[in-house]
Amino acid sequence: MNSTPLPAASFTEWAQSDPDLVCALAAVQDLPAMTDIVCDFLIASEDPDWSAKSIAQVIARDPVVAAGVLKVANSSYYSFQRQISNLEGAVSMLGLSTIKSLVLAAGVKNMNKRFGLIEKLLLEDAIGCALCSREIARKTRRYDPEEAFLGGLLRHIGKIAMNNLDSEKYSQLVQGVYNGEGELSVLEHKHFPYSHAAIGAALLYQWNLSPHLVASTLYHNDPLSAEKIGEQACTLSTLVNLGGSFCMHLGFGQRVPSEDLNIADHPCTEALGLEAEDINDILQNIPEAFDQACESFMGNG
Repeated sequence: MNSTPLPAASFTEWAQSDPDLVCALAAVQDLPAMTDIVCDFLIASEDPDWSAKSIAQVIARDPVVAAGVLKVANSSYYSFQRQISNLEGAVSMLGLSTIKSLVLAAGVKNMNKRFGLIEKLLLEDAIGCALCSREIARKTRRYDPEEAFLGGLLRHIGKIAMNNLDSEKYSQLVQGVYNGEGELSVLEHKHFPYSHAAIGAALLYQWNLSPHLVASTLYHNDPLSAEKIGEQACTLSTLVNLGGSFCMHLGFGQRVPSEDLNIADHPCTEALGLEAEDINDILQNIPEAFDQACESFMGNG
């Protein structure tokens, strides 16, 4: 990856010197824009005079998103003493950052043009990494938990984009990785002129999401390279990378879990200062939250 820093306001200028990103930026023009509900929500959430009522009114325009938000708000993961029966109450109780995470999670699901096994695994991977990244952020207190949730949720959005652009090629890519035909990074460039990290970052840039989210998506496989962007981008990339390893160990979004993957020996574990007790706590408690989130957004347990 090119070593030129990522200017917050000039991603396109920086990308011109990187062939991978040049191709990715061209490709995202063929992808659908963010759904109206997500776009409207992001605009409303940036209003300094936002209220729980105004945010609830936006979410209510999409019954599927609204239902998912209420289901998650009432899950045992949030452990509220009383049932939340309406969207305004959900916004008030959960806060804008958490609601943003839930709405974007629903938006990621709605990106899929179809919903077979590949799409199911991609969404499970996104939800699993989001939950793990948020919990790592909570345990280490190194980053805002809801921003970490978004980083985990969006780290592989480039794979969803690839699948939408050419499902046949993406299916061949997935099968090639499964059959041991080569490393993911090599096979990606066999089928596409860009990596999933590059097109994912380009897509988030097109959606006007924060530079830190763009950077963490671009560098989720190489957190140290994010240092050139800044300390926050590096920390978020490190969190997301480790969240992905938790996913692999637990089998979230995977055909089979990588139970031999030792989280304690992961370099990101030491970098973040995650203790052995915290690792065990995440491994024990996240699966229940994962099942609840999948049931809420996909209708399956």
